[in-house]
Amino acid sequence: MFDKFGHDDEGSDDPGYAEEIDMAPKVRDPSDRFDTNPPTAPEPIDGDADPEIQKEFWAQVILFNIALFTLSLGLMLVGFEQRWTFGGLLLAVGVITFVRGYSRYRSFQKD
Repeated sequence: MFDKFGHDDEGSDDPGYAEEIDMAPKVRDPSDRFDTNPPTAPEPIDGDADPEIQKEFWAQVILFNIALFTLSLGLMLVGFEQRWTFGGLLLAVGVITFVRGYSRYRSFQKD
């Protein structure tokens, strides 16, 4: 006699033909109750920005990226490794770069 997994209970050598039982649970698909038609993005506006604005934008991006990087690295060097000279120099560069970027931003905004 074979159990539901196809194992022989009585120790016979004949494996027989036991049907495999599907052990995977039956689960409902939860996405059936949601709307499968997502909204579409609006069409992009044709045209470019003024080249002066583009140039200033990328200058601001570079300045603030440098400021963020040097401030973060300087703080970590001072805080974790007590490297006051190099960490302090990076902090100073970060503050100067941040002030320069902020002043450029304010002056461009006034124009």
